[in-house]
Amino acid sequence: MYDSFRNRMHTYGKTDGMARVRQSELIMDASFTRDTACKKVYVKWVESGLPEIDKSIDKPVDAKFNPKSYHTITGDEVAYLLQFRKKDLLTNDQIKVGSYVYIPNEFGQWEWWLIAHYDDRSQFRQFSILKCLWTYKWVSEVEGNRVIHTCLGAPRKQNSYNSGVWYDTYTQTTENQDVAWFPTNNDTITLMYDTRFLKSDPRRAQPISWSVTKLEDAVPAGLTKVTLAQDAYDEAKDNAELMIANYYANVTTPVDKAMPKKEIAIVCKGTRAVSAGGGYKQFTAEVYSDGELIDVAQEGVEVQWVVSFPEGDETKFECIADGDTLSIKCLPYYALIGSTFTITATATVDGVEATDTITVEVTGT
Repeated sequence: MYDSFRNRMHTYGKTDGMARVRQSELIMDASFTRDTACKKVYVKWVESGLPEIDKSIDKPVDAKFNPKSYHTITGDEVAYLLQFRKKDLLTNDQIKVGSYVYIPNEFGQWEWWLIAHYDDRSQFRQFSILKCLWTYKWVSEVEGNRVIHTCLGAPRKQNSYNSGVWYDTYTQTTENQDVAWFPTNNDTITLMYDTRFLKSDPRRAQPISWSVTKLEDAVPAGLTKVTLAQDAYDEAKDNAELMIANYYANVTTPVDKAMPKKEIAIVCKGTRAVSAGGGYKQFTAEVYSDGELIDVAQEGVEVQWVVSFPEGDETKFECIADGDTLSIKCLPYYALIGSTFTITATATVDGVEATDTITVEVTGT
């Protein structure tokens, strides 16, 4: 009789503590759906693209949806806690860090969340989840082909003042930063440093552009954390309608074949820029007659140069004009970095006055 009683009690645990744990699990499982925080949710691991629910294949599971903290307008989007039945944790391999969870809110509207952490408490372990508030799109090169990737992510605020990029002492650039968390899958493993995104209100005339400056995909495993620094929107490469940066691969200037050839063109070596505190930059006026480049000295063609500096900055530059060449030097006034000025060259060829104007930028040394 005693052995029979002992064996029956051992089914609950060999110690009193183990028996209490087992009884707690039975009570939790039996009363799981009685909790007002219990919801039917879908858990979905996605290898590529956006998560989708096929109710003929995907089956809902019970989960308790509880707040971890409450939101403040000065803080980040808060994480929530999600608790599953123990039997689902043991049998459903999609319940893991990096998976998406499809959860209905109090109005019956379904929302996507991202599992970001799995705690280590001894019993009734819970997952921390973050709401996916933005669909990120980017372009990467895979096996020589340009591929557009799309991924739901959880935006986070930057906790560090370091964006991971070093800037020159005299150069002033935007240092606004952002963070996004993604699942580590076939899409996000293509993210590299300098991968660019467009992320802003779609009604903006020019979207706000962001560039990857930091990548972390091992803490925890299954999650990719990306730090973004704001950069300049590139109208030639970025597609504002689709909100995809670097959408256009080859940037070319359309040529109007009906437009007659210029009889004069201002050219220079490298970019159209002068360095603050640097040396002279030389610009040359190439003059043409019937489409053929001529020697202005031999033909007696006079080139007139006009330089339009920002008002009040004329004394901060030195200019030397010599026939068809113009040399410009910017004195060490570093506040001029980022400003522009124009150069105009005029010459009379075959009785016709020809003019060309270019814009030059002041850059750092």
